[in-house]
Amino acid sequence: MGRPGPPGYKGNRPAYGASTKGNRMASVVCKSGRAAARPQGLGILKRAFAALALSAATGAGAADFPQRSLQLILSFPPGGATDVLARELSQKLGDTLGQSVVVLNRPGAGGLIGMQAAARSEADGYTLYISSVMSNSIYEALNGKQQVSLDGDFDAVGAIASAPHILVTPATLGIKDYASLVAYLKAAPGKYNYASMGAGTLSNLEGEIFKEQAGVDALQIPYKGSSQALPEVISGASVFMFDSVTSSLPHKQGGRIDVLGVASAKRLPVMPDVPTLKELGVQGLEAENLFALMAPKGTPKDRLDIVARALAKAQGDAGFRKAIEAQGFQISEIPAQTLPKFILDQQAFWRDKVKALNITAGK
Repeated sequence: MGRPGPPGYKGNRPAYGASTKGNRMASVVCKSGRAAARPQGLGILKRAFAALALSAATGAGAADFPQRSLQLILSFPPGGATDVLARELSQKLGDTLGQSVVVLNRPGAGGLIGMQAAARSEADGYTLYISSVMSNSIYEALNGKQQVSLDGDFDAVGAIASAPHILVTPATLGIKDYASLVAYLKAAPGKYNYASMGAGTLSNLEGEIFKEQAGVDALQIPYKGSSQALPEVISGASVFMFDSVTSSLPHKQGGRIDVLGVASAKRLPVMPDVPTLKELGVQGLEAENLFALMAPKGTPKDRLDIVARALAKAQGDAGFRKAIEAQGFQISEIPAQTLPKFILDQQAFWRDKVKALNITAGK
């Protein structure tokens, strides 16, 4: 027979003098206070205690991440190409991470509202931010350093995709290539105008760089976005414009505009017949707006690595690639480790370019 155990002990102890030989499991009291079985043997015990120590040291680390849904903040309104990118990415990240990834649209103030919301979130890996690197760099070049910045308030997870603009002309003009447009403008200096998405936007800067590179003179007419500017090009009121692929593609397909070149390093899968401006000999107009995945500064590296691996898996997914290519995006080939330097280089490039072209906010 056994003997009674202490208060709270369930069952009986072995009788005095009873052998425990052959009983290879002994009782260990866990942090919860409950008894748990442990295997005998010095080597096994050492490994068990080492695992417990590691678990305690990294209690909130990668092994436990993620345990709840994540939020993906975007500085753009719903419905646009960037919103499609965010939602396609959130789905793929969620599939890999095993938790839902909720897209939060926070547009306004040149992207600052969304950026501030992300930067001021807890740096625990549960808040991510899709940054428009070029747009942010141009905004800072025109308005100075802001309260939050990509280089000072965020850690880089990885480059997602880029979205270059395209050079378009009205189909009624009958100009089918870049050289013909340059010749047309040179024949009447200052007579024609070009449309932009607004003063100080990438569309505006591309127009000015084009004028500088081609040696032509044309007056900028700024509008409030592509939805207002592109109809002026279609009507022939403006001779050319640098526009987004998503806005222009239906009009290209409908025969209302001609696309003369792509401001990127490679041709777009969605319009492979259109050459890059670099192919046409134009330098300095590889204006690919990179979208990067960021996290608040100080996010644990092991959690950043988990999200980075999920991002890489999404980029390799054929369905994801097809969905974003239809919106004019191309998967980025910028390595994650060089992304911080790329951001700094973009800031310096656009700061110098804005100064050289004498462009100011609202001008």
